[in-house]
Amino acid sequence: MNSACDEPARVALVVEDDYVLASDLASKLSDAGMKIVGPAPNVQRALDYIHDSAQIDVAVLDINLGGTMVFPVADALTKRNIPFFFATGYSRDVVPPRFADRIFVEKPLEMREVYDALSDCRNQEMSSGEQKNLVLSALSPPEIELITPHLKPVRLVQGEILEKQFCETSAVRFIESGVVSLVAVSLEGSQVEAGLIGREGITGTGLLEGDWLTPYNLIVQIEGSAQRIDVDSFLRVTRKAPQLRSLSSSFARSLGIQIGYTALANGRYSIEQRLARWLLMLSDRVDSQVLNLTHQYMSFMLGVRRSGVTGALHVLEGEKLIRSVRGKVIIVDRDGLILKAHGSYGIPEGEYQRLMGFSLRIPGERRNE
Repeated sequence: MNSACDEPARVALVVEDDYVLASDLASKLSDAGMKIVGPAPNVQRALDYIHDSAQIDVAVLDINLGGTMVFPVADALTKRNIPFFFATGYSRDVVPPRFADRIFVEKPLEMREVYDALSDCRNQEMSSGEQKNLVLSALSPPEIELITPHLKPVRLVQGEILEKQFCETSAVRFIESGVVSLVAVSLEGSQVEAGLIGREGITGTGLLEGDWLTPYNLIVQIEGSAQRIDVDSFLRVTRKAPQLRSLSSSFARSLGIQIGYTALANGRYSIEQRLARWLLMLSDRVDSQVLNLTHQYMSFMLGVRRSGVTGALHVLEGEKLIRSVRGKVIIVDRDGLILKAHGSYGIPEGEYQRLMGFSLRIPGERRNE
C-alpha cells in the first residue's frame, strides 16, 4: 500500500462521468485497501448512493458530470459530515464560495496527490469528531479555526434565563450538553414550553434573518455546558464561513418545525401522549436515560397542573414505559414510549435529519438500558 495512504478512509464514493478514468481510479483505490461505492456517472446516481449506502467515509468528486455541476452532491455530503475533495480540470473560481476551502486535485490525476487528499480528508474527519455540539462537529477544519478563537466555554445552570422575551440577544450558544427550553409567555403571564434545544443546535436562531430580539424566554431546563460567542463575532464569522451559515439556517428551520408540531401536540393529544413525546425529545438530547426532572418543573413545561403530570407519570409507569422516583424519570422502554406518543413524535426529528444531514440522536447511545 502506498505510504501516503497508510490510514485511508475505509469506504470511498467515486463520482466521475468518464468511464475509463472512473474505473482506473476505483481500481487503484481498491488496490490501496479501500472499498468503493460507485463510480457514479451523474448527480442523481451519486445522490442515490449517498442515500442508500450505510457507510461512506470520503468522496472524490469530478465537477462537471455530463454538463451538470456536482454541487448538489457536495451539499448532500456536507450535510452528512462526509469529507470530500474535487478531482477536476476546473479551477477554483467555478465553485460556490461555500466550497472554496475544499481540496482540489488537478487532472490528469497523480495518485500521490489523490492519496495526500485522502489523508487530509481523514484528518478533517478526525478533527470534526472532537466537537460535542453537532453543528460545530459538522464544520470543516478551516471554519472551526475561524470560529474557535471567539468561543468561550460556559456552564448552563438549571433555571438560568439565557434570553428574555422581547429583549436583545447578546450571545449565541452552541449547546454541548443539557437542554434549553423556549418558553412562550402570554400578555397575562401564562407560560408553556414551545420548543427545546440540545447539543443538536444553537441559540439566537433569528440573527441570520436580521432579528436581534427573541419572542421567548430561553431557560435552561437540564444543566449542562455550551460554547458561547457574542453576536457581533458570530455574524462576522458567518460572513466568512458559508457552511456555518448554512447549518445555522437549516437548524433555525428545523426548530420552527419542532415548534409547530409542539403546538399540534398541545392542542390535539392527551397529557400522557404529550409527556411521552416530551420525554423522548429529552432523551434524544442527553447521554443518560435518567432525566433529573421534578413534577413541578414538568407541569410548568407542559402547561398543565401538577396533578395532571403526576397522573400521567403513573400511567406511563403502570405501562412499564418509565420509572419515576423523586426528582427523576428513568426511561425503561423507548419503543413503547414512541407508540404511546401516538404519532406526536417523529416528524420534527425526521425533518431535522433531512435539513441538517445527520441525526439529532447521539451516535452509539444505548437506548433501553
